[in-house]
Amino acid sequence: MSRKMTLWILIVTQALFVLFIPVWLFLAGMSVMLFDDPDAAGHATVWLIFIAILLYPVGLLLGIVFGWVKFSRRRYRAAIVWNAVPWLWIAPLGGFLLFANFS
Repeated sequence: MSRKMTLWILIVTQALFVLFIPVWLFLAGMSVMLFDDPDAAGHATVWLIFIAILLYPVGLLLGIVFGWVKFSRRRYRAAIVWNAVPWLWIAPLGGFLLFANFS
Protein backbone atom coordinates (compact mmCIF):
# COMPACT_ATOMS: atom_id res chain seq x y z
CA MET A 1 0.00 0.00 0.00
CA SER A 2 1.30 3.46 -0.81
CA ARG A 3 2.23 6.10 1.70
CA LYS A 4 -0.31 8.62 0.42
CA MET A 5 -3.19 6.14 0.51
CA THR A 6 -2.31 5.04 4.04
CA LEU A 7 -2.06 8.68 5.14
CA TRP A 8 -5.56 9.43 3.86
CA ILE A 9 -6.99 6.28 5.40
CA LEU A 10 -5.51 7.21 8.79
CA ILE A 11 -6.79 10.78 8.65
CA VAL A 12 -10.33 9.97 7.50
CA THR A 13 -10.92 7.02 9.81
CA GLN A 14 -9.51 8.77 12.85
CA ALA A 15 -11.73 11.78 12.19
CA LEU A 16 -14.65 9.36 12.04
CA PHE A 17 -13.58 7.69 15.28
CA VAL A 18 -13.37 11.04 17.06
CA LEU A 19 -16.95 11.75 15.97
CA PHE A 20 -18.00 8.65 17.94
CA ILE A 21 -16.75 10.16 21.22
CA PRO A 22 -20.08 11.93 21.95
CA VAL A 23 -21.88 8.66 21.21
CA TRP A 24 -19.54 6.88 23.62
CA LEU A 25 -20.12 9.56 26.27
CA PHE A 26 -23.88 8.99 26.03
CA LEU A 27 -23.44 5.21 26.17
CA ALA A 28 -21.08 5.46 29.13
CA GLY A 29 -23.62 7.54 31.00
CA MET A 30 -26.46 5.22 30.16
CA SER A 31 -24.45 2.06 30.88
CA VAL A 32 -24.93 2.70 34.58
CA MET A 33 -28.48 1.52 33.98
CA LEU A 34 -27.07 -1.98 33.52
CA PHE A 35 -26.98 -2.15 37.31
CA ASP A 36 -30.61 -1.12 37.73
CA ASP A 37 -31.60 -4.67 38.64
CA PRO A 38 -30.50 -5.51 42.21
CA ASP A 39 -29.12 -8.88 41.06
CA ALA A 40 -27.10 -7.35 38.19
CA ALA A 41 -24.10 -6.46 40.37
CA GLY A 42 -23.45 -10.14 40.90
CA HIS A 43 -23.38 -11.09 37.21
CA ALA A 44 -19.98 -11.18 35.52
CA THR A 45 -21.52 -10.57 32.09
CA VAL A 46 -22.92 -7.21 33.18
CA TRP A 47 -19.54 -6.15 34.50
CA LEU A 48 -17.79 -7.25 31.30
CA ILE A 49 -20.20 -5.24 29.14
CA PHE A 50 -19.81 -2.23 31.43
CA ILE A 51 -16.00 -2.39 31.33
CA ALA A 52 -16.00 -2.91 27.57
CA ILE A 53 -18.08 0.24 27.09
CA LEU A 54 -15.78 2.26 29.32
CA LEU A 55 -12.64 1.10 27.47
CA TYR A 56 -13.49 2.74 24.12
CA PRO A 57 -11.26 5.81 24.70
CA VAL A 58 -8.36 3.51 25.61
CA GLY A 59 -8.80 1.54 22.38
CA LEU A 60 -9.15 4.78 20.44
CA LEU A 61 -5.92 6.21 21.87
CA LEU A 62 -4.03 2.95 21.31
CA GLY A 63 -5.23 2.79 17.73
CA ILE A 64 -4.30 6.40 17.01
CA VAL A 65 -0.88 6.33 18.68
CA PHE A 66 0.30 2.98 17.36
CA GLY A 67 -1.18 3.69 13.93
CA TRP A 68 0.94 6.82 13.58
CA VAL A 69 4.00 5.13 15.07
CA LYS A 70 3.78 2.34 12.50
CA PHE A 71 3.17 4.91 9.76
CA SER A 72 6.29 6.84 10.73
CA ARG A 73 8.29 3.60 10.58
CA ARG A 74 6.94 2.97 7.05
CA ARG A 75 4.95 -0.10 8.07
CA TYR A 76 1.79 0.98 6.31
CA ARG A 77 -0.18 -2.25 6.58
CA ALA A 78 0.49 -2.46 10.34
CA ALA A 79 -0.58 1.19 10.65
CA ILE A 80 -3.95 0.38 9.10
CA VAL A 81 -4.38 -2.68 11.32
CA TRP A 82 -3.65 -0.66 14.47
CA ASN A 83 -5.94 2.07 13.21
CA ALA A 84 -8.77 -0.47 13.01
CA VAL A 85 -8.76 -1.20 16.77
CA PRO A 86 -11.72 1.15 17.53
CA TRP A 87 -13.87 -0.90 15.14
CA LEU A 88 -13.93 -3.53 17.91
CA TRP A 89 -16.34 -1.19 19.72
CA ILE A 90 -18.10 0.47 16.80
CA ALA A 91 -19.02 -2.65 14.79
CA PRO A 92 -20.93 -4.45 17.61
CA LEU A 93 -22.81 -1.26 18.43
CA GLY A 94 -23.71 -0.74 14.78
CA GLY A 95 -24.77 -4.36 14.48
CA PHE A 96 -26.96 -4.05 17.56
CA LEU A 97 -28.57 -0.86 16.22
CA LEU A 98 -29.26 -2.50 12.85
CA PHE A 99 -30.74 -5.53 14.59
CA ALA A 100 -32.91 -3.35 16.83
CA ASN A 101 -34.21 -1.28 13.92
CA PHE A 102 -34.91 -4.05 11.44
CA SER A 103 -36.19 -6.90 13.57
